[in-house]
Amino acid sequence: MPTGARRAPGTEMTPEVRAIADRFMYEQATLKHIAALAPEGALGRPVPGTDWTVRQLLGHLAQSLNDYAETVRKMAAGEPAIPEDWDPHAVNAETVARLEKASLTDLFQLFGSGINDLVAELTAIPDEQVEEQFGPTPVMSTLHVLAGHCLTHAIPLVEALPEVRMDALVLNWLLYADFETDEGRAWQDALMKEAQAYIESLPDDEEEDE
Repeated sequence: MPTGARRAPGTEMTPEVRAIADRFMYEQATLKHIAALAPEGALGRPVPGTDWTVRQLLGHLAQSLNDYAETVRKMAAGEPAIPEDWDPHAVNAETVARLEKASLTDLFQLFGSGINDLVAELTAIPDEQVEEQFGPTPVMSTLHVLAGHCLTHAIPLVEALPEVRMDALVLNWLLYADFETDEGRAWQDALMKEAQAYIESLPDDEEEDE
């Protein structure tokens, strides 16, 4: 992809890229909120369907923001963003091993550095590159795939932390999310019914506060 002039700091992204950036910011804030709600010791719980703990999954999601920032930087510069010998399983294994004992503060810092760098790189994408190809796919298709990553881990994360599932911010994320699989949509429907039953069970004064 040809290298265009990088946008000056403080200038506006295209609406399409802005929407991608907004999604990243919203979801990383929600993930940090979930981490903060986790009861003492819950970060060490196993995540269903994986060999990871909640701490390691959150670390994986935080590290991915940092990795995506580098990917977007290379994409905008016309450089190969992914090495030919790239092994995602090895990269993930290294990440979760490194973050096995990460504290909540460590995770928050990793989320913070990742989202700041990623938004800065998204802001710098030259307008003319938005409609171009990135390897075999258009740039926007690639960005949409990256932006969907957190949602692919949402269900097992919340299953590992059932205490957070009726939180208003968590519900707002999951009930309005566009799950791509029948299994994900069925889970979402069940969560909606659970949330409706939960709200109906609240005393009138608490329901008004919701």
